[in-house]
Amino acid sequence: MPIGFLAALVEEAWTFRCVPEMDDREAYLLNGIVQRDFRLGRIIRFRKLARGVQSETIEILTSERQSFLVLIYPRIYARKQLNTGAKKSTSLAKATFPSLHFMEPVKAGGGWVVDGPQGTHLMVAKFPVGQSVACEQWQSQDLSQLGVRLAWMHRMTTDADRTHTGKPLYTELTCLLAEPSPRRNALLNILDASILQKFVDTQKGKPPLRGWIHGGINQNSVLMDDDRQITSVIDWGLAGSGSNYEDAVDVFVQWCVDSEGQIRATEARAFLEAFLSLAPEPRSPDWQDVVDYWCMRQISNALRGYRPLPRGFGSIIRNPAFLSTAIALCQNKNS
Repeated sequence: MPIGFLAALVEEAWTFRCVPEMDDREAYLLNGIVQRDFRLGRIIRFRKLARGVQSETIEILTSERQSFLVLIYPRIYARKQLNTGAKKSTSLAKATFPSLHFMEPVKAGGGWVVDGPQGTHLMVAKFPVGQSVACEQWQSQDLSQLGVRLAWMHRMTTDADRTHTGKPLYTELTCLLAEPSPRRNALLNILDASILQKFVDTQKGKPPLRGWIHGGINQNSVLMDDDRQITSVIDWGLAGSGSNYEDAVDVFVQWCVDSEGQIRATEARAFLEAFLSLAPEPRSPDWQDVVDYWCMRQISNALRGYRPLPRGFGSIIRNPAFLSTAIALCQNKNS
């Protein structure tokens, strides 16, 4: 099923990072913060790792042979949103879902976030096992497993997230586009301003979609073990209100298009069949609405500096119906 306009999407927006060594000064500073706010015991090792993409991540090992993951988020992330993601992830982890289990600071009542170095936000979680695997190495059974995991993740929390909180996404987006900033200028250099404005105008008056999203699903936020079992879902810094199906669009765009712009139909169908079989909503979604909200969220995230636009987004924004149609066709086994 060739979809030419998706060709540029195959290059991941997120790339594996080169992790520098940690010097003694950094280790000393980090040790002071962790001991002050979390009191995990005597730390005998600090090691920088590539885990996810939203934060700098550092493994610490204590004298009691316990491992923890320190996550240092840039100041652009809102503390409230980080706490929302930590609460959701920890709740899921306690219910045996493979997710990050965040540690509460010694000073209770302020959430999971403490002040990190140079105005950053610092969090600590139990160390997640597993490694990230490049999208092109995922097979149909892997994507089927991912579909089940993500659908179950949404089902486990959907009863508590039936209403939208905060400003409608359209309102947030129009405010961000109206405010001059380097990120806005960079965005308008990438996207055709008239096409972008036309798309945004068509979203006016749309009601918020009920539910919630993880918001950061990508090849680096899903970890696997050597047996290709998903061991942890990380990168919870963008969790919040939205459509339960936006995470599925992220998977489709990043995992289900090959290097020549061809839809990986078998893999896409395996994922969608598994995801929709357990999805919290009783009926199939209107993919056009979901894709429209997904597009708005990509623009909003880029303007806030949370994550770059997916490659090929300029083509998608010209006609989002192409993407929604591709997903709907893959959902239908007979197409």
